[in-house]
Amino acid sequence: MVKADNSDLKSLRESEEKYRKMIEMASDAIFSIEPADGTILEANLRAEKLTGFSVDELVGKKVWELHPESEWEESRRLFNQVVESGKGYTGELHFLRKDKTLLDIEISAGVINYGDKKIIQRICRDITSRVLLQRENRRLREYYEYILDLMPVGLGVRKNINGEPKVEFENKKLKEIFDRARDEGCPCGWEQSIDDQRVESEQILSEDGVYVEERIFPNNRVYQFTTGYFRDIKHNWRELNIVQDVTTRYRLEQELKKANEELEQKVEERTRELRQKQTQLVQAEKMAALGNLVAGVAHEINTPLGALNSNNDLFIRSIEKLKAMVSDSAAPTEFRESKQLGKLLENMEDLTRINKTASSRIINIVSSLRKFARLDQAEMDTVNIHDGIENTLTLVHHQLKDRVEVEKDYGDLPKISCYPNQLNQVFMNILVNASQAIEDKGKIIIRTRRQGGDAVIEFSDTGRGIPEDKLERVFDPGYTTKGAGVGTGLGLSIVHQITEDHKGRIEVESRVNQGTTFRIIIPIRGR
Repeated sequence: MVKADNSDLKSLRESEEKYRKMIEMASDAIFSIEPADGTILEANLRAEKLTGFSVDELVGKKVWELHPESEWEESRRLFNQVVESGKGYTGELHFLRKDKTLLDIEISAGVINYGDKKIIQRICRDITSRVLLQRENRRLREYYEYILDLMPVGLGVRKNINGEPKVEFENKKLKEIFDRARDEGCPCGWEQSIDDQRVESEQILSEDGVYVEERIFPNNRVYQFTTGYFRDIKHNWRELNIVQDVTTRYRLEQELKKANEELEQKVEERTRELRQKQTQLVQAEKMAALGNLVAGVAHEINTPLGALNSNNDLFIRSIEKLKAMVSDSAAPTEFRESKQLGKLLENMEDLTRINKTASSRIINIVSSLRKFARLDQAEMDTVNIHDGIENTLTLVHHQLKDRVEVEKDYGDLPKISCYPNQLNQVFMNILVNASQAIEDKGKIIIRTRRQGGDAVIEFSDTGRGIPEDKLERVFDPGYTTKGAGVGTGLGLSIVHQITEDHKGRIEVESRVNQGTTFRIIIPIRGR
């Protein structure tokens, strides 16, 4: 029995010796501490090196006395926590070394049983290098964050982009941008992607995968987002967003776009006006040339026509005298009773009547031509509008006869202040168009009436009509519904311009295969 006890004791001592050597050789400082009052019972060689105190100096000290006085309370709390709970802990504190310098340490403490006795074992590791590295990392992070905060654009990083993305970093400018947005009543943050915010015309995907888009937020501000992706040192994906407030630029672009559109519209309108004026000028020159021609033709016709009329009148009187002489009782019986002579005299009378009618017709046509051209009335005048319509009907009679019936419903109109030759041109263009729109036989109805201080002249035809989608273009210069080689597209443009020059307006109504109505409304006294 004694031998057994000695053997067990030897084995225990060897085990204890081995454990002590392991502790002495450890790279961390190891302390054995009395649970009752925190007195250090043992310390290894590494403890000497880390604290600067010898083992003899360490033994007997309270464990919290190894720390700066500012950490005593925390050290006591951690010590009591182990004693009371029996559970270990890990934390970071400082050693106040013998030379009064501080050493960063990581502490691990737990309860160890030695037979029926319990002690607190405390392991302290020098973490100076790690702390210095952490400090350097923190310094570098703060440095780069400082630089990023100086950037004039917002910059934000999101992590966990394949799951529920979370904001990992946002610089000062980005916070300022969206703090302002929230102050302006915008509940959205930069990390929220809303489809209806996107400006469709401002989305770009570059070859290197960078996506650029502009979004209009509820506060009516426009932000440009430049989004790219990268992997961190752990190969996890991150999303980088660069955000700029481009509201001013966007609004200037919109204003410039609007200005360009307005400028293009004004150029188009001005071009159209110039074309109309040019067309009107050309037409006026044609009318002037026509007037001169009419004047010359009328003069040339009137001279022989006057002789014909005079001679015809003389011929009529001569026939009347011849008839009286033949009927006289003094005339030879063979003359008075000759049927052949009587028939000859009747034929001569018929010929003189025909000649007189033909001469009157020529006189009327020449008069209508002169009135239509109105060289003597090129300035504003007060005229009977119905006379102008009648004169125009005379000139287009050859296009209407035997095919188009003209129905007139003239109202009680006073004389109108106008440019007579220009209005005659309006009537001519509309009547010619109406005639051409009636492919076989049809009707043209001309109505006039007074409407307040305006005169209303309507021309309705039973022609083929104008499709609804073409109605709004019928007054455009060069536009025609008659097909190539039939119309120049200038007639109605001239009508529209002349009506506007008279401070009036023109309206058009049309139904396909039923007909068209042009309504001209001009002031009676001018404006």
